[in-house]
Amino acid sequence: MTLQQLRYALFLKKTRSFVQAAQQAGISQPGLSAQVKKLEEEVDFLLFDRSKKQIEPTEKGIVFLERAQLLLNEAHQLRELAGQLSQKVSGTLRIGVIPTLAPYLLPLFINQLNRHYSDLKIRIKEALTEEIILDLRTGKLDGGIISTPIQSKTSFTTIPLFYEPFKLFVSSNHSLFAKAEIPVEEINPNDVWLLKEGNCFRDQVNNICEINRERQERELFYFESNSIESLCHIVEFRGGITFLPELTTIYLDPGKENMVKEIAGKRRVREISLLHLPNHIRTSQLEQFSKIIKSNIPKNLWHQSGAIAIPTKVQV
Repeated sequence: MTLQQLRYALFLKKTRSFVQAAQQAGISQPGLSAQVKKLEEEVDFLLFDRSKKQIEPTEKGIVFLERAQLLLNEAHQLRELAGQLSQKVSGTLRIGVIPTLAPYLLPLFINQLNRHYSDLKIRIKEALTEEIILDLRTGKLDGGIISTPIQSKTSFTTIPLFYEPFKLFVSSNHSLFAKAEIPVEEINPNDVWLLKEGNCFRDQVNNICEINRERQERELFYFESNSIESLCHIVEFRGGITFLPELTTIYLDPGKENMVKEIAGKRRVREISLLHLPNHIRTSQLEQFSKIIKSNIPKNLWHQSGAIAIPTKVQV
């Protein structure tokens, strides 16, 4: 028996149709049928019951194909390991990135990554922290770039990347606009526009400046968004204040730079890290990936000396 024959049989198990299985396998229907029949002759029992309208695995076939799937998974892992041992950074790296980071971080490093590792395919998924953690657990993602630390039932390898300060974005009509540095105590929580529930950045803002949760019921116009850029537009045209992570300020229109204010006192930062499962088969690629990111981040974000790292409330 061959690995290819096992793949064909697994396609058939999944689709319950010779025609659909052949389409997914990229071969002719007679060719797939012949290979599955040859596999059945070798194991000396039927893998599939063809007497029904929809093809079903036999009892022995179910047991055999479950083990076949494990074998194919191991073969895939073995190919990945061979690539690592050859010291060639290649393959596909699937990375999840939180929405408050993805649009601002990716442009800083993605071109250099492609130049240095032309054989490495990068697949980026923008998602909230909880979804990223779930996808890491189930193997849908190889790594996740999120704000840490988090409380998780799963043990992850954590590679700190940088420490991103919090800034304020203040309407030109606001009473605090004239100040270059604004103490947290002077911020009226009712003036603060927030990201949508579920964003860890929102939780961190709450840890800095306690937000009145009853505001939504009192306001005639209440707006929550997954986009920091949208919140900035609301501040511009509606008034108020929102919090920004520092990387977002790189892309601000020069005419709006005077709306960005420092938070007075000790620097408040969010820790950004790359997470992956321990002993992941793509550990080598993930380490190279993290080095490229760090080399393209402004050096003032590398360390948190004297800064206050704002915790998340994420428990997954």
